[in-house]
Amino acid sequence: MSAVDFKLESLAVLVILLPGFLAARIHQRLIFDRDRSELDKIVQALLYSFVIYVVYTIFRQPLPFRFNPVVTEAGTHYEIQSDPLRLVALLGISVVLAVLLAYIAENDFAGRLFRKLGVSERTWRDSIWSDVFHDYGEAVRVELADGRSVMGWLRLYSDSAQESSLFLERAAWVDENDQLQHIKGPGIFLTKESGILAVSFLYWRGPTVSPK
Repeated sequence: MSAVDFKLESLAVLVILLPGFLAARIHQRLIFDRDRSELDKIVQALLYSFVIYVVYTIFRQPLPFRFNPVVTEAGTHYEIQSDPLRLVALLGISVVLAVLLAYIAENDFAGRLFRKLGVSERTWRDSIWSDVFHDYGEAVRVELADGRSVMGWLRLYSDSAQESSLFLERAAWVDENDQLQHIKGPGIFLTKESGILAVSFLYWRGPTVSPK
């Protein structure tokens, strides 16, 4: 095998695997995923590639590219022929599959099914931090390490408990008499350095209403 043929075959393998790597990348950007090793990421991309081609072949469509042997006096080498429309279809499957699986994982649909069947007690999210804020958003009361408390509407939160940051809209400090001191502006951003000790989820309509 000549160096040219080897490079061409390597390129062909890369082209075949690209849909899986694209889908894996989209999936990683859509949802929080714990830090993975490079090997884990490669395995995930390979699995995506397998599923993508299974879905593609269900429609009995030929592959969007072919490797045609060309025989010359110097030997046999291969040329790549591609079909742009089928490449677009393959791209579409990759994107849709990544978005669909990210949606399933983010909303814990598969986890709920398996828990209902008694197969597992785990969720498909990364941590209980993520589970709680996905399932119980809205009004919260946050107790801080310095003894202060603040109430507001949960708007944003960090992906992992290690970061432990929250952004509250319509926020108000709670004094020692449980009276609310409205924070002027859009809200308050509580970082890890704030020392979040506990988060209570409340029935509350805004800073002008006493906490229940």
